Amino acid sequence: MAYKCHVLVVGCGLSGLASALALAQTGHRVTVFERSSKLQEIGAGIQLSPNATRMLQHWGVLEEVLKYADRPEAGTFRSYRGDVLSQSPPVSDPRLVNMAPYIVIHRADLLRALLSGTRKHKIEVRLGSDVKEIDFSKPSLRLSTSEVHEADVILGADGERSRCRGILLGHTDPPYSPGDIVYRISVPVADITEDHLAWDLKKRSSVNFWMGSGGHVVSYLIQHDMLNVVLVYAEGGSGKVMYGPQRADLEEFRSKISDWDPVLHELINVEGSVCTKWTLFQIHEPNQWRHESGRFVLIGDAAHAILPCLAQGAAQAFEDAGVLGGIFSLSVGRDQIPDALRVFEEVRKPRASDVRHRTLDQKAIFALADGPDQEKRDAKLRAGADHELFKWLWEYDAAESGREAWKNFTKTHEYGIKPHNGIEGTRESSIL
Repeated sequence: MAYKCHVLVVGCGLSGLASALALAQTGHRVTVFERSSKLQEIGAGIQLSPNATRMLQHWGVLEEVLKYADRPEAGTFRSYRGDVLSQSPPVSDPRLVNMAPYIVIHRADLLRALLSGTRKHKIEVRLGSDVKEIDFSKPSLRLSTSEVHEADVILGADGERSRCRGILLGHTDPPYSPGDIVYRISVPVADITEDHLAWDLKKRSSVNFWMGSGGHVVSYLIQHDMLNVVLVYAEGGSGKVMYGPQRADLEEFRSKISDWDPVLHELINVEGSVCTKWTLFQIHEPNQWRHESGRFVLIGDAAHAILPCLAQGAAQAFEDAGVLGGIFSLSVGRDQIPDALRVFEEVRKPRASDVRHRTLDQKAIFALADGPDQEKRDAKLRAGADHELFKWLWEYDAAESGREAWKNFTKTHEYGIKPHNGIEGTRESSIL
C-alpha cells in the first residue's frame, strides 16, 4: 500500500487550495495555514484555459466552478482602433476545448468553489495562522503563536510576496516592479441597450483584446452582469508602487487610451463604472524550488509569478498541483519523498519558465506601436499563427505528466539507469 503523507500547505490562495485538493483526493492528509483571518481574493475576473479546467475535472470540482462561470462563445483580437484581426484566442475551437472548457469567472467565486472541495476531502484549513519559521530538516513550521506543526512535506504557496521563498533563500526576496500598471474597470451592463456601441460585448460572452502602443486591453463578462475591462500598461519605473487595487479616476484610464476604439470610451461612460489600479510585480526566478532536505518545495506564484498577458497565472499554479497530485497518486514511500519533489521540479520548472518567458514575449507583442513589427504581427494573427501556441498551452495534462514522470523515475531507478534531467520539452516559437 502506498504511504500516505501528511502535507502542510502555507497559503490558502488558488495555488494552496488546488494543491491541497490534488493531494487529499489521493488519500493524503493535508493541513492549510493562512495568515489572514478571512479568505478573500484580490481582483475581479479570471480566465481559465483548458489546461486549468482539466485539473478542476480531475479534482471533482469543475461542476461547482461552472455554477459561477461563463463559457465564452468567441474570442477576438483587435487593433487599438477596433479593427478585427482574428477570432482568437480560439476559446470555442472544438479541437482545443472539447474535453475541457475555456471559462471566465470571478476570483471570489473560484475560491468559493475550491473551498467546497476541502470539505469533501476533509482538508483542514487554519485561518489566522501566521507562519514565522520553517525547519526544513524535520520538516516543521512554527506559527506566530509558537505552535509547532510537523509533517512529511511542506509546500510554500504564499504568493509572489512569499515569506517561504525568503526563508528558503536565506534572505528577503521581495518582488520587483518593472513599471507595469493594471487598470481595471468594472462596468455594470444592465443599462447597455441595443443602440449602445458596446451592445455586442454584452449580448454574448466573449473575450476581447485591443492592442496598442504601450499596452493592451481585455474585456469579458463575469457574473453575467458585469464587464471586466482590464488595461495592462507600461508606465515606466517612476510611478508610485501600489500593492493591490486602489481607486483610480476614470479620466486617468481614459488618458491612456485617448485615440483607441470608441467602444472602450463608451464603456467607461456607463453609469456605475468603477476604476481601480495597481502595480504588476515580477519575481526573480529561483534557481531551485526545493530545499536540499527534500521535504519542502515552493509552488505557484511563490515559485514562478508571471504577468497576466497569456491568462496563465492560475493555470500554472493548477499545473503545479496537477503534477504533484499525479506523482503522489502513485506509490511514493516516505524515503522517496525527496525524489518525488525532485521529479516534480524537473517536470514543472522548465515549463513554468517557458510560459513566463512566452508571457513576456506576448506582452511586448501586444504593446507594439504602429510600424513594420505591428504590421507583421497583425498579418500573422490574421493567418492564425497563434493556434500552435494555444495548442501547446492548453492541451497539456499536468496530472498525466506527473504520473508518467514518476513511473519513468521508478523504472530507471529500479534498473539502475540514470534518470534524464529535464523532462519537459521546449516552448513554441513566437507568433512574430
